[in-house]
Amino acid sequence: MVKKAATTTAMKPLTKPATNPASKPVDVKRLLAQLESWGSEGARRIYMLQGATGACFGVPLGKLRPLAKQLKRDHALGLALWASGNVDAQVLATMVLDPDRLSTADGERMVKACTWFRVVDELVNNLLHATPHAESLRVKWMKSKFELVGRAGWSLMCARLAREAEGAADGAADGAADGAADAKIDLDALLATIAAEILAAPLRKQEVMNRVIVEIATRFPARTKECVALGEKLGRFDKRPVPKGCVASYAPEWIASVLARPHS
Repeated sequence: MVKKAATTTAMKPLTKPATNPASKPVDVKRLLAQLESWGSEGARRIYMLQGATGACFGVPLGKLRPLAKQLKRDHALGLALWASGNVDAQVLATMVLDPDRLSTADGERMVKACTWFRVVDELVNNLLHATPHAESLRVKWMKSKFELVGRAGWSLMCARLAREAEGAADGAADGAADGAADAKIDLDALLATIAAEILAAPLRKQEVMNRVIVEIATRFPARTKECVALGEKLGRFDKRPVPKGCVASYAPEWIASVLARPHS
C-alpha cells in the first residue's frame, strides 16, 4: 500500500546556529502547548504502534504544514524543536530547519535517532534532499543494514531520480550541459541491486526500494516495461491488506495507477 509518515527520540544538540538579535525568538514551550492541543489520542496510539517512541501528541500533518509555512525558515527554532524529543515537534522541525546550515554529522545523528518511519520520510523530503550532503548520504545509507537508515538512503535515491528525470526533460528542451551524463544514475545496476536485495530487506527499507521501481518506470518511459516485468517477477511480497483509498504496493498496479493520472 502507498502512504506516508515519521518520528525520533531525543539526541545530542545539533550544530549551533548563528544568532540573529534582530529577530524575536519563538516561545518553544508555547509552541509545544499548541501542538499538544491539536493532538489526538487515536492518532498517538497509531503512531506509537508504527514505531514512534517518547513524547508524542498525535498531531496530523495537515496541522503542521500550515504552521510551518507561518513560521517560515527558522533554523534556531528547528534545532530547539528537534532537541525536544517530541515526535510532532521533530516533524515540524524538518519543515523549518535550513538545509544549507545542516552538516553531514547533523544528518547522521538525526536519522540514527529516528524510530518512526514517518519522521524519516519528512526528514528526507523536507530537508535532507536539499542539503549539500544529500548525495554522499544517499550512497552511504542505501547500503545500511539498519532499517530506517536504509529507508532514508533509498528515499534520497527517489529524490535523485526525480532531479535526474527533470534534468533530462530540461536538457531535451534546452540542450544538455557538457558532461551531464557523467553524473547519471546507472539504472541497470540500480534495478539489479533491487532485484537481488528487496525480498530480504526489512519492511520499511523494502517499501522504498519498491517505490524506486515505480519512480524509474514512471519517470523514464523507456524503462517502464522492464520495471513492470521486474515487479511481476518479484510478485506480491507485501501481504498486508490495502487500506481503503490507497494504491496497492504491487509494482505493476502502482505503476499503472501513476501513469493513469492526468498530467498537466
